This record gives sequence, C-alpha cells and structure tokens, in this order.
Amino acid sequence: EKCKFLQQSNCKGMCLNSCKLPAQQLFEELGLSLRVIPNFETQECQWSFGEEAPPVAEDPTWPKGCVIGCTSRERMKQLQQGETSVVRACE
Repeated sequence: EKCKFLQQSNCKGMCLNSCKLPAQQLFEELGLSLRVIPNFETQECQWSFGEEAPPVAEDPTWPKGCVIGCTSRERMKQLQQGETSVVRACE
C-alpha cells in the first residue's frame, strides 16, 4: 500500500519528521522496536517489527540529498521571496 506522506510530498523531511521517527518512537515507548524503511521510488514503506532502527545518518536505506520530485525546497524559496500564494510544504 502506498504511503500518503510520500505520495503527497515526495519529501524525505516530511517522511522522517511526520511518520518514520514518530512511529519508531511510539513503538519504542510501548516496548517494541520498529524500523520504518521508506521506498521513495515506489512510495511504499516497510515496517519491520522487532528490528532496531539505526540513526538516520547511519542508515544505508536513507537517501542523501533531496529525492527526485520533492518540491519543498522550491516552495521554501518562494516563501522567502515573499510569495503569499504558496502553500507551505510542511502544512
């Protein structure tokens, strides 16, 4: 099943801060380790219960730089230039 965060934003920052880290933290607090592995090409995620998630900086599955199709940087530039008709990427 496709991930709504990835389908709508195609932004790894939104994925990380709105889904991946909160989900992993919630299950850790419940006493169950979880590793969420997003696939930015297929826009699907694999949830591996019982598997410890490495820090994002050390995770070989986490892409470096922006993913293809991410519009967040361009939207942030537009906002900084004062364009008021632009919707914030994180909203």
